[in-house]
Order: sequence, then structure tokens, then C-alpha cells
Amino acid sequence: MKDYYKILEVKPNASQAEIKKAYRLLAVKYHPDKNNGSKESEERFKEISESYIILGDTAKRNAYDYTKGNYKNYNGQNSVHGQQTPVTFLILFKRIKERVLNADGRVNKEALFKVINDLLSDDTINFLISARDIATNNLITDEILTCSIFLGEQFKSVLYAKLLRLSDGDPRFTQKLALLSKKHEAINLKTSEVANDALSRNYIIIFILFLLFFVVLLVVANL
Repeated sequence: MKDYYKILEVKPNASQAEIKKAYRLLAVKYHPDKNNGSKESEERFKEISESYIILGDTAKRNAYDYTKGNYKNYNGQNSVHGQQTPVTFLILFKRIKERVLNADGRVNKEALFKVINDLLSDDTINFLISARDIATNNLITDEILTCSIFLGEQFKSVLYAKLLRLSDGDPRFTQKLALLSKKHEAINLKTSEVANDALSRNYIIIFILFLLFFVVLLVVANL
């Protein structure tokens, strides 16, 4: 994974203003037009631009930090800069999924939900829909659904609602989400039924013990 902070020559705790300033200075320094079309400068310029696309946006930066194990609280205000594509978001969601799957079950559910929910903002959904890259949107949906396995039902319902919006009426998306939703409901219902059965059995055992105790008292009283 590229170290975007290193590329922009800033510290991981740099402010958004510091990142913006670093980007502008480096972009001017390595712009191909300033370096006689140098291929090396062009590649450096591309790396600088890519880094700023991620770090210049608070939600994308937070997602990047999360995948690096550097999750921290932030204000959640988005400010989109530079050029981005649906693949930009796919890469971020894929990295989040990989980090979660490699966490050996030690997942902070609230942190995971926050990073996904903030990254999948209304602006992001509108952008992904307008880009009309259905294949990439489908892959993004799969990445988020995989991550949602580790979340509670309340968090899942919020993300499912957002993914339903992202589907934009595409039957392939909506059917997938509907099937998964029914599956989760069935699992929850089964869990509830098992719990109720266990509770009923406990009541029966207690009642039987009470009867036995009452019988013993009667026998002792008649002696």
C-alpha cells in the first residue's frame, strides 16, 4: 500500500490545511510543464495527485487511516478535491474489508460502522450513481456487505438503506439486498425461537422442582 503521507511529505497527524498546502507546493514543483515533460516528474505528479485525492477528503482520509491501523476521531466533514472515479472508492472499501478480515475477529464495530457510513455519504452515493459504472458499484456493494457481517443489526440496517439507494432501482442490486435482508431476518427469528424454547424449558424445570419440593413437605408433615 502506498504511503500517501510520505508522498505528500507530511506527518500522519497533519491538518487538512497542511495537506492542501503540501499538495500545492509539490504539484507546482513536479508539474510536467515545469520539467520539460520529464517522465519521472510526470509519474511523481501522478502520485502526488492520487495522494491528495485520498488525503484531501476527510472521509477518504479516515478510511485510508483505518486500513493503516491509524483510526482516529474526526469531524466527518467532507471536502472533495482532485479527480476521483468509482474505482477510488472501490479500492478504499476493499482495503477496509481486507483489514477487517485480517483482524482475527477483533473488530471495533462502532469504528467500522463509522468509517463505512462516512465514506458512503450522500455525496458519494450521488457521485457513484451519476458515474453509471454499474460493475464497480456492484463490487463496492459486495465489499460493504462483507464488512457488515461484523456489525450489529442496527448498523446493518443503516448501510442496507444506503446500498438500496446506491442500487438506483437496478433489479440485480435490489434482489441481492432483499435476499440478504431476508436471510438475516430468518437468522434473527431462529435465534429468538431458540431463546424462547430455552426459556420455556427453564420454566418447566422450575415448576417440576417446585412440585417435588411441595410433595416432600407433605410427606414430612405426615410423618
